[in-house]
Amino acid sequence: MLGWEILKEKAEYTLSIPPISKNEENLIVEISNQFKEVSKNKDISLKNIRREAAELLVDYCKYHNISLDHDQEKYITEYLVYNISGYNGLDEFLLDKNIEEIAIIGVNKPVYVYFIGKGWIASNLSFRNQDVVIAVINKIARSVGRRITYQNPKINAVLPDGSRLHASIPPISNVEMTIRKFRNNPITPTELFNKRTYSPEAIAFLSLVFQSDYNVLISGNTASGKTTTLNALFSFVPLSDRILIIEETPEINIPHPHKIKLLSNSELKIDMKHLVEDSLRMRPDRVIVGEIRTKEETDAFIETILSGQARGSYATFHAQSSEEVLKRMVSLGISKHDLNSMDFIIVQRRLMRYDPAERKYWEERKGIEISEIQSDGSINKVFELNRKTSIMEGSVENSQKFEEISDNFGLSMSELEEELNMRKKFLENLQYSDFNTSVFAIQERLFSNIQAKNSKPE
Repeated sequence: MLGWEILKEKAEYTLSIPPISKNEENLIVEISNQFKEVSKNKDISLKNIRREAAELLVDYCKYHNISLDHDQEKYITEYLVYNISGYNGLDEFLLDKNIEEIAIIGVNKPVYVYFIGKGWIASNLSFRNQDVVIAVINKIARSVGRRITYQNPKINAVLPDGSRLHASIPPISNVEMTIRKFRNNPITPTELFNKRTYSPEAIAFLSLVFQSDYNVLISGNTASGKTTTLNALFSFVPLSDRILIIEETPEINIPHPHKIKLLSNSELKIDMKHLVEDSLRMRPDRVIVGEIRTKEETDAFIETILSGQARGSYATFHAQSSEEVLKRMVSLGISKHDLNSMDFIIVQRRLMRYDPAERKYWEERKGIEISEIQSDGSINKVFELNRKTSIMEGSVENSQKFEEISDNFGLSMSELEEELNMRKKFLENLQYSDFNTSVFAIQERLFSNIQAKNSKPE
């Protein structure tokens, strides 16, 4: 018995391999066992596993007078590869760039995937055996030297490609696993408004904010894309800056060559607050304090701002409005006076949409607001989502910090407005989908332009 199967029932996500008969399953199990025996006395590299499995299949069928057509040979070989060296069918999910998360929710249940533009959908892959699921978890975790057992029934790990693995087995759960995949090609600023997450005007404004010396918090609900947006907006931070990244789980993916990553480690009792204290001796231009959730992590973020060690500090946070951000931080022990040290709050949320005419239900990631924190602790909303039109509306005319930004840039208000319009048009016309190419185009166009203006003789 394989312990996993491709379901015959229709599913929203269908793997390329078809369901198999009982005889085909027995054949796959037999060849898999033969492969194990052969590999004990023969060093078989990963790239040769498919060829070796295919040869064993042909030899076995000849010996037992079994006739397979070309399609059968092809998909049975694929099953063998998945079963011997792969992840029992999960391989296709890991390779699909449209899938953000993979979730096993138990045995005899479909594996679910989070598909971009559709949300959670059921696949036609299912695991029938708890021990097989545990073996798959350990296969995946082996790359980082971790293992799940009944004595250690929970695992949280970061895989070599940056993906996040969470899994648990009895007695914590019946058996479950979630992989949040790492995006190799991060979203560009242009994609943020092409996907209607933000308006071009809002992104152009944020380009000024991120280039300037401001402290920014990006807030929202789980999986709303906070870190994705932070990565994209760092396209506007000069590549020459020294960036210090303090995280619990590595998620920040920026192209800056002069960056240092520090990871907290609960097992070694090294938390974010300790790392922030260490950072005071490291002279960063910018500090990113990853995702802050606890009182200690929130203290660490505020401490980076109050210490004045960097020109700008950044973090992500769980709250669904700027007002909620301030209330939650106060409840975590941050004084109202210290909250004024933050300059901007960006709120982004994962929203569910429903079209009654089409009977269509889908999910969107939307920028909800871009707000300024005033010196008296009040919130000034520069841009805000219009719920009826689902478009972010607003203007830099709403910004009380725009004059301050013009001073930072050494430009008059009219010159800065001209610069803002130029950035908006440039970003709208930027065609690069590759993140690094997009970043370098932005850096070359925007920063050389600013430097040219500032270098004009008086």
